[in-house]
Amino acid sequence: MKFISAKLPDNEERRAEAVERTGLIDSNQASLFNIYCELAKDITGYEAVLFQLFDSKERCYLAESWSKEEKIKNLNTRRPKDGSVCSHVLLDTKPLIAFDVTKHEITKTHNNEKGVKSYIGFPIIDKNNYALGMVCMMTFSKIKELSQDKIDLVEKLIKKAAHQIDLMSDQKQLTSDRLINALDIFNQETSIKDMIFFKNFIYACNRMEISKDFEEILIENNLCRINAKSKLELTDKGKKIQDKMGLHTKIMNNITLEGKQANDLIEGMLDEL
Repeated sequence: MKFISAKLPDNEERRAEAVERTGLIDSNQASLFNIYCELAKDITGYEAVLFQLFDSKERCYLAESWSKEEKIKNLNTRRPKDGSVCSHVLLDTKPLIAFDVTKHEITKTHNNEKGVKSYIGFPIIDKNNYALGMVCMMTFSKIKELSQDKIDLVEKLIKKAAHQIDLMSDQKQLTSDRLINALDIFNQETSIKDMIFFKNFIYACNRMEISKDFEEILIENNLCRINAKSKLELTDKGKKIQDKMGLHTKIMNNITLEGKQANDLIEGMLDEL
């Protein structure tokens, strides 16, 4: 009997868009989800756990945890959705449980080249009921059944992961909206229309180092000045614009970052504009 690939979810286009909006695929935030894999492995005793998001084309691994003896070398971070057992998990809100993969209706005909003995897939459901992806757990050495209590516990864990993704997506959108609003105010309040000066004004708001050329432009426009300690600071006009932009307390003062970390944060926010 031939393995039957999962059909696309009825809301596939909107579902894939929801995944893209998270901004997590190929991001430097993926490591935040390693803890969920480690905890799921500890709870269940399964030998491998994969945390995956499914975009419009592929399934993409965000995080993973393997027993050392079962680690597969050169694991691809992207794999086709078609032909995978994991794609079936997107079609239900409940986990796909195959304690013995040779007996489950879906897994028994799959080309089991890695020698999986037991498989469980938990869908990652966001607040809008889109299945963003799934967390799958596998054993290779023996069949391993789990009590319902442990399955329920892992389900709760995956729901917390989904909630974290929701919060990160909401914050990403909120930050983008604030920066777009801030740019509009900066253009209204100054005669400087170049994006690079807007970026350097934000640097100045956060007391980050900027080049002398940009310092001079900000000083010429009465946005900044050199204080008695020979440090660049905002003028009263600059502080007024900063407050109107809503960056003073909502973004900048609540973030304690320095150097490259701060630069990466601001660059990332500006990428949303």
